Amino acid sequence: MTAQFDWPGPPIHVIGMGMDAGAFGQSARSALAEAELVIGAAAHLAAFPELTAEKRPYPSPMSGLWDVLRASAGRRIAILASGDPLFFGIGTTLLRHLSAEHLVFHPNVSSIQAAFARLGRPWQQAQWVSLHGRPLASLRAALHNNRLYALLTDRDSSPAAIARVLMETGFGESKLWVAEDLGTQTERFHSFQAAGLADADTGFSPLNVVIVETCGPGGVLPEFPGIPDERFSTGVEPGKGLLSKREVRLTILSLLAPQAGEVGWDVGAGCGGVSVEWARWNPGGEVHAVEYHPERLEHLGINRERFGVVANLHIVAGRAPEALADLPDPHAAFIGGSSGDLHEMLDAVWARLPPGGRLVASAVTEDSRVDLHTFAGDRPAEWTELSIARAERLAGQRVMRPYLPVLLMKLEKSE
Repeated sequence: MTAQFDWPGPPIHVIGMGMDAGAFGQSARSALAEAELVIGAAAHLAAFPELTAEKRPYPSPMSGLWDVLRASAGRRIAILASGDPLFFGIGTTLLRHLSAEHLVFHPNVSSIQAAFARLGRPWQQAQWVSLHGRPLASLRAALHNNRLYALLTDRDSSPAAIARVLMETGFGESKLWVAEDLGTQTERFHSFQAAGLADADTGFSPLNVVIVETCGPGGVLPEFPGIPDERFSTGVEPGKGLLSKREVRLTILSLLAPQAGEVGWDVGAGCGGVSVEWARWNPGGEVHAVEYHPERLEHLGINRERFGVVANLHIVAGRAPEALADLPDPHAAFIGGSSGDLHEMLDAVWARLPPGGRLVASAVTEDSRVDLHTFAGDRPAEWTELSIARAERLAGQRVMRPYLPVLLMKLEKSE
């Protein structure tokens, strides 16, 4: 986060425009009337021809706004924003530089709130997803069946593109409502079914929001921890390859016990079984997946995109421990692949863990088991061994085919 600046002038008023320009409360009206400098989008500024204050459009790129503000420090400043400035709005940007005591926010009706009003549906249970300036694939991380979503869009997340994601994920029967140019004379509000919209040649205003009600068979994206092995891309037969088995993954994640706001490392991530599930079920945390093998990196990237964890799963191409040098210190770390250097990996990761950090490591070979026991020494460790067998057909009969046992070690660094 950028260091906050000790603002020398009066507080900056950030005024939400709402759907009707000028539909402000008295405090917002007063702040706008007293301003010496008004900053906003060109359309916002044009709505107030009577103002005698200096009017200045937002800089492009928006990162230049702080330079504009600093150059005007000491003046009475009003910033015009859309809807609620603190809901996916400019308020977040301002708070990176200024403390709340230097800002006065005047919220108004947001575009999403207005869209639900047009639809005539309660919106307190809707899940909000901003695709504005974010990869469309991130929508995959949020989708579940029989849910209501409110989507903030941009030119790369058009209603048709959203409908195609719904089709690809088994939600072709979903309903979509598209609200365009809300609060203007060209406002439109239409409903669609995903299957019909995905390939339709329908044009939309770039100023739109989308409401989605998911329905359909689904089944493509996981809705509960324990993604089937065959859903992962590994480059070989589905469910095979360098991928921790589902039963092992779930045990690893339960030992790691990820929490929102934490940084995690998956060292020797392979095709991403652990790191993808880790990032998907803990969207409020960050996971760094370290892998050096080119083919595994390719499939790690495919799985990151496939399951929509593009926002919080970061792929680090390189060999540990050298590749760990520039990463933020982890709160929890898993070592799943070491290429025979497990003890060196354990030392490197342990040194970077803060007090209270958790380290989980796996071993299959006898050599790696010895490394785990040697490293643990007299430290209080939690040990788990998993022996898994799955059904296969042999000569027309069902047999249970065992996999190699996996030893898991968990250590927590003392305070």
